[in-house]
Amino acid sequence: MRQRAACRRTLSVLAALLGCGGADPGVARHPQPAFAAAQRVLLPPPPALPEMLAGDPPSPSCRWVDGQWTWTSQRWDWRPGGWIQPPEDCRYSVPSLTWVEEQGSPALYYRPGRWYSVSERKACPDPAPCGTPGAGDRNPPRPVR
Repeated sequence: MRQRAACRRTLSVLAALLGCGGADPGVARHPQPAFAAAQRVLLPPPPALPEMLAGDPPSPSCRWVDGQWTWTSQRWDWRPGGWIQPPEDCRYSVPSLTWVEEQGSPALYYRPGRWYSVSERKACPDPAPCGTPGAGDRNPPRPVR
């Protein structure tokens, strides 16, 4: 019981570290759907990197999506945030970490932030970046060593 309470406290702290807390004009945040795929990771992500919003969005329909750590090839890579055009009929689910007991040992599972359909059990395509110079390259993951 004591171990479960410690795991819950750790999970709360880790959830706070997954993204850079956003403010308006950010996308609305939703929990991961039950069907969202999770991948086992070896360790929790590092603290989120700070991101600054300079000025107004490129257009009124643009929304900010915070950067996030993604698990790639046995390591965490930072994917910077950016201005996006939210996909129609989709909503954003925030990244999540879940501790699960497997064969008597704790295992950590990660679900990245993604867009999911509001009417079907499926992921939506990645959103288009808003029309800013260099917006097309806003998301290349950056390895952290």
